[in-house]
Amino acid sequence: MALSEYAGQSPRGNEDATVLRVVPHRLWQPGQTRTEACTNCGDELVLSEEHLMVVLEESGRRIRHYFREESCIEAWLKDE
Repeated sequence: MALSEYAGQSPRGNEDATVLRVVPHRLWQPGQTRTEACTNCGDELVLSEEHLMVVLEESGRRIRHYFREESCIEAWLKDE
């Protein structure tokens, strides 16, 4: 699926939130190594390495979520 096709969807269990965009992402900060957990699987991501970023809007705020790969986004959004 094209990353743009995730726009407008809501994460499982949070129908008040909406995905605004999904993009490949790499955060480069000289001299710093920032890590975040994958929102879906919990794997530690080094943000200077390529991963996917989802911008979610919830209650008028934009929140960034980081994912290891597209299958993690699919599982996070899937309604089961």
